[in-house]
Amino acid sequence: SMPNGQQIDLAANLLQLEAKLPHIPDASIAFHADRDHFSRWLMARSEIDIALKFRSLKRSDFKDIEELRNFIISSIHELRIQRQKGLVSRFERNYFDSDIREFVKIGDGSLGGKARGLAFMSTLLSQNSKIHQNNSEINIKIPKTLVLCTDIFESFVAENNLQFFSKPGFKVEEIVETFLRAELPEWLLKKIKVFLAQIRSPLAVRSSSQLEDAHFQPYAGLYKTYKIPNNHPDLLTRLFDLTNAVKLVYASTFYEDAKAFHKSIASQPFNDSMAVIIQVVAGEQYGDYYYPAISGVAQSYNFYPFSHMKAEDGLVNFALGLGKTVVEGEKTLRFSPKYPNILPQLSNIEDILKNTQNSFYALKTKNYQDGLNFRKHSNLEKIDLHDANEEFPVQKLTSTYLAGEDRIRDTWYAPGPKILTFAQILKYNDPPVPKLISDLLELGSKVFGTPVEIEFSVNLYPGKNRKPDFFVLQIRPMVAYEKRFKVEITAADIEKAFCYSSNALGNGINEEIEDIVYVKPDEFRCEATVQMTREINKINIGLVNNKRSYMLVGPGRWGASDKWLGIPVKWRNISGVGAIVELRNEKINADSSQGSHFFHNITSLGISYITVNEKKQKGVVKKIRDFFDWEWIDSLEAVSETQFLRHVRLTKPMLLKMNGKKSQCVMLNA
Repeated sequence: SMPNGQQIDLAANLLQLEAKLPHIPDASIAFHADRDHFSRWLMARSEIDIALKFRSLKRSDFKDIEELRNFIISSIHELRIQRQKGLVSRFERNYFDSDIREFVKIGDGSLGGKARGLAFMSTLLSQNSKIHQNNSEINIKIPKTLVLCTDIFESFVAENNLQFFSKPGFKVEEIVETFLRAELPEWLLKKIKVFLAQIRSPLAVRSSSQLEDAHFQPYAGLYKTYKIPNNHPDLLTRLFDLTNAVKLVYASTFYEDAKAFHKSIASQPFNDSMAVIIQVVAGEQYGDYYYPAISGVAQSYNFYPFSHMKAEDGLVNFALGLGKTVVEGEKTLRFSPKYPNILPQLSNIEDILKNTQNSFYALKTKNYQDGLNFRKHSNLEKIDLHDANEEFPVQKLTSTYLAGEDRIRDTWYAPGPKILTFAQILKYNDPPVPKLISDLLELGSKVFGTPVEIEFSVNLYPGKNRKPDFFVLQIRPMVAYEKRFKVEITAADIEKAFCYSSNALGNGINEEIEDIVYVKPDEFRCEATVQMTREINKINIGLVNNKRSYMLVGPGRWGASDKWLGIPVKWRNISGVGAIVELRNEKINADSSQGSHFFHNITSLGISYITVNEKKQKGVVKKIRDFFDWEWIDSLEAVSETQFLRHVRLTKPMLLKMNGKKSQCVMLNA
């Protein structure tokens, strides 16, 4: 109101008051401030703290009405942010403010496993001021998120008569085409349009399976994730892209990989229900592309500790750009957040040049074709590090190789090839990201009561005026961690074993495996790994049909996305496997599979994953070296044999012993 009683406008809630205050005349602001009307209005709505704060101040405390107006607006804005933090709010078309509501949902069903973990982390961060205080140099955030609950998926499938896809035998192309033709309800499209009208940043559209929640299992990589630029000038085009991505995530529920994985953990018929997470992608614009400085996965328990580290010190995989590099098991930098300076991958110049990341994934957000290519890397492009040499994240995170001196300088500002070492962060603590990761892992483990895994992204900014942003993208229990069995491996066990590994993941005793399928060492060729996959698939089908668990043995990275790094099997190709041996030898130059989606699915099922290092390790002194007895296994009669594989069967099950605490494994022919 004006001093003469003339009514200017009405505000029924905090959102309306904040929106209307910039347009209210100075005289009206002064009139209400002098009479504590703002304080009374807030007190009537139980906003006691801010009401008392307003009452303690007078108009004379501000240099003019404009400063007073800005103070009221900013205080109300901050109050609204604090009220929404940690809450999963219901999306309302007429009351949606993307600047305030960081986590909203549409629907009444389940959020699914991923979204539930993210909502939990949002609440945890909002209630734990200590972690923010102890890491004040970094903003810790949850990306803005909209969840389409499982009931929307269920009604979509029912209304479009898609239930028959739950049966086996459908090709991916057939499922995709049918789902893209199906229609989402009009009421949902209207709500998504309201969301898109306020959000113009790139979006990630990913699954959040109800089975992840029900079975405490990470279905990593089985369901698809799509990223879209979301910056087209036409809102309907952006709506079309987003709804197509949602339909494709729904479609992936019925892919054979998902069905095979489900069958391995559940006895009832396949019946998953899918929530979808629509999330603002962490990153910044660099030229035609959008990407974060760092993406990574952190685990609070490290089954591969080295030097003086403890398993409980955790493990982190770092990569420049979007997280596809990490989850596909491509070149990343692995370190303990407690000891970020200890980097075996970068122990000498040769290792640095060979092991460091030289390309990364980014989302093209300028000059892209209107018809998005959802099949190629989910709209991502792979960029050579050299082509992004002038962009800030590359300058911040790279070092320079001085060929004439055969050494590395921890700076971009020197002539010579650039090497991605993350030295500014890991060696010089600028910014102190490892400490924050360690604190988050400790907090998550304490609350969950078990070791946890966190996916994250980091935005870095030039200068000192803007703090880095650390985005928590997902948190889940490390279900591979088992404390149920205390297994001791003795010298006598090793003496009698046909296989020993000092680098094994898993814990317990397995006495159920009689069949061994192995790649014949003399026949292995990198260029033939796709054919090997077909041969493994055929043997797997026979063993699964006969309900026989088996051990799979071969060189390189199992489940590799690059056929030159290992055998590119999918879960459906090896769905009956009970243990896997990954050989590291001179025939294939690949780091172990840890960090890949394939690897997470294997370990989440409790399948033993054993790395046998057959290489001669320079400068490494061990009392006992890894070994696999090829002479013995070749002497066994073959059940079947292909060009590249042999399938043998023992007279009774082998004894497989795993000590997860020491990362040791022995296999004995019982």
